[in-house]
Amino acid sequence: MTIRIFWADSRGKVILVLVLLWLAALVFDFQLSALLFPLLAIVGSFVFDALLSRIRYGVWFTSLSSVITGLLIGLIVDPTSFTTLLVAVVLASVGKYFVGIGRQKHICNPAAFGIVLSSALFNRPVAWWGAAWGIVPLLIILFGMLLPLRQLRRLWMPVSFLFVYGVGLALLSSAESALKLTFDATPFLFAWVMLTEPITVPSRGLWRYGWGALVGALVIGFHVVGISWSDPLLTALLLANIVGFFLKRIV
Repeated sequence: MTIRIFWADSRGKVILVLVLLWLAALVFDFQLSALLFPLLAIVGSFVFDALLSRIRYGVWFTSLSSVITGLLIGLIVDPTSFTTLLVAVVLASVGKYFVGIGRQKHICNPAAFGIVLSSALFNRPVAWWGAAWGIVPLLIILFGMLLPLRQLRRLWMPVSFLFVYGVGLALLSSAESALKLTFDATPFLFAWVMLTEPITVPSRGLWRYGWGALVGALVIGFHVVGISWSDPLLTALLLANIVGFFLKRIV
């Protein structure tokens, strides 16, 4: 793959944003685990994607999506638990190849699928450590993701999510608290990168414009009901993926 082809692919731009986020986190607070976990997750994602593709379809296959999945898992999973990381990577690949209706037609966001199940299985927190440390990661995500999302025509998705999320938090607490929680790098990483994953989000029909709002409403709903199982952002995304899977067949 040439640099031109890599850059022309929206996934190449997303990879660059995530790598910049990773490097910034290392500069902010260097830890050996912060260096190794994303590397191990990327390698593991490549290996298990290729292996499960061979088992499922009879061909060895990986793509730039494997890199994105590995980076997301490496930047989000608790960086003190190698077992949680490994299982998250394996489950993400399982989600890609066995929880769907065909090749590259998985139902759930692979990284979210792996992280939520693995963290729940080992009772580990979802750390979001690669983003949860200041204003710099927020700026990297915001300005870095403008180009790939414009290319994919999905800029409205993170914007609508953050709007509903922020309004919901304001109704539950205060405007000051809502602003602080909304304009934080953690929901930005979720909204601008994970929420917009091409295969598991609606690409046709008018309701695709409400995708971000739907996920935002689910997150707020979890807060209202008091559901605290795993991570509310990722759990809401997985639930929306399942809802979207059926809606795409009737809308």
